[in-house]
Amino acid sequence: MFTIFCLSTLIVFSQKLELNKASPFTAVKWEKERPIVQFENEWYFFEKLDHLSKDVLLDFCKKQFGNKWKKRFSEDLVDVLEGLNYEPNTKVTLQLFKDGVSKIYSGTFTFKNRQETLQHNKTIKASKIVKISPQKISTTEAIEDLKQFKNILESRSSYAQISTFDYKSDIRRLIASIRGKKNININEFTNEIGKIMSEIGDRHASIKNEAFNKEAHKAYNLWLPFGITTIEGHVVAIKQNLKDENYTYYYNSHPTIKSINGIAIETLINTYNYRDKKAPKQAKNWRGSNAIQNYGALLFKNNLAHTDSINVVFSDGDNDKSEIFHLTTDKNRYISKLLKVSYSNMLMIEKGRFVGLSKTLEHNIGYINIPSMNHYDEVEGLEAYIENTLKSFSDTKALIIDIRNNPGGGREIIQTFASYIVQPEQSPWIANIAYLFTNSKIIIDDESMNSRYLYSKGSKNLTDNDRHAIDEFNENFNLQNLFDTSKFSNPFYMVLHNGNELYTQPVYILVNEKSFSAASVFTSAFKSLPNVKIVGITTDGSSGNSRELYLHHSNIRIKVSTMLSFQRNGKTLDGNGTVPDIIISEDEEQVLKGVDKQLSKLIEIINANK
Repeated sequence: MFTIFCLSTLIVFSQKLELNKASPFTAVKWEKERPIVQFENEWYFFEKLDHLSKDVLLDFCKKQFGNKWKKRFSEDLVDVLEGLNYEPNTKVTLQLFKDGVSKIYSGTFTFKNRQETLQHNKTIKASKIVKISPQKISTTEAIEDLKQFKNILESRSSYAQISTFDYKSDIRRLIASIRGKKNININEFTNEIGKIMSEIGDRHASIKNEAFNKEAHKAYNLWLPFGITTIEGHVVAIKQNLKDENYTYYYNSHPTIKSINGIAIETLINTYNYRDKKAPKQAKNWRGSNAIQNYGALLFKNNLAHTDSINVVFSDGDNDKSEIFHLTTDKNRYISKLLKVSYSNMLMIEKGRFVGLSKTLEHNIGYINIPSMNHYDEVEGLEAYIENTLKSFSDTKALIIDIRNNPGGGREIIQTFASYIVQPEQSPWIANIAYLFTNSKIIIDDESMNSRYLYSKGSKNLTDNDRHAIDEFNENFNLQNLFDTSKFSNPFYMVLHNGNELYTQPVYILVNEKSFSAASVFTSAFKSLPNVKIVGITTDGSSGNSRELYLHHSNIRIKVSTMLSFQRNGKTLDGNGTVPDIIISEDEEQVLKGVDKQLSKLIEIINANK
């Protein structure tokens, strides 16, 4: 069994067991849907735990646990956090509100606190009966929902307009397959719609039954007894050494996985993990190996029955080795050391702590890590920190901007870096072009686009100099995807400018397959600047301006993008990502031991060029 890690500090397995039955609060009560928590014998309105806001936590609880969402928040907060892929430390930061004042407190997860919370819940009665979402709907209702789904793709989905996939035929086939049935299971229905959605190529899209409770389904919670990851394109089985927290191959003699229960590992990644089938290759392999670890959930999402035991075939490239394993409820998964460092840095930023994010490396190379694309209004001091750091690097011979493992966020950080990186001879720099799926051309600015620093050519936010740069750019710009422009707005542009203080030495942006959404926009925005090189692995590009809608009868949530986002090369971010100028993959030592070989190899390249 592997050691379990929190995102900021490593904790051993025995401590993890205690955390599962712990809470930082001694009681929780509710004002409508607003949690009021008891902390150090005082009642406060709850606002945030570490970097996770009240809205994020409660939205997850509602979607994941249905009518039990309040109970799960109050009694099983650690499980809620883990469902959001966040494993808390024993000590956490709490933002609580009382008497008109919001303050930060240090809280502690303890078993005693949770016991008091349980006792509190036993002494109060529910104020109302929560309507339980249906588990099944009639065939007629399901067919009506499928027709609504088709209409959503036709009228709201931007990527459905450029996809070559015939989703209408697939919807017709699904309708034909359910005709004659008495009723339709909503979970299975959700999965079938998800398979259709996955073919569209919208990386921000998702299909979800928000009333689904995974705890009620044994199959969903079954894991492989070992971890899975990828090393230089190969899917490998690994286990963890409890002494040094490094990983080793499950079988040194046969490191790769060839198949599970007769299903080729490539099929599991490319077909069974349909949610990510249109991701760039490296991102698809990484996300697919992640999904296979939770093998029960993978089968569940494909409407397949599970078995308690599985046959795994390992390979050394020439010879195979087969073994029978039992699935387990223990979450055996691979989390790289460098990913843990990224999580830790995210937490530091959320708490307004920036020490360690930047440094001057040997040979006078500036280095700054941006683990997430935070909004400045949510993290006081972050903008000033980045600016001061870049100023302090003015005499370095090169700058490395590390956005590996960055899941995205906002675009303010792009603007800050642009003022230092974009040189006067390249300014204004057209960094990103997007079209909004709409029934009108939109001759005035759209708020959702402006929040992404995207403006129409006639916008008052752009200057005549910007418009001239747009005209020059458009002379050589060619879209790689054809679409009916009458259904879209006129283009919106992200225009970057140089500032008063410039960084004039070479800039290297270090990325990987976990650089997603706004982090991928960051990468593509600066690609092709003469003084910038993108280094690492192709990003998991995505930029969609998503909207959520609900099917009338099943209440399934349909999330689709309403924007097409193009890079300077005319390719969409979604499905393509941004290809590095210098490719440096994660090697065996980096994956298993956490040694940052990508960074060290980049330093060698920089020194060789000087």
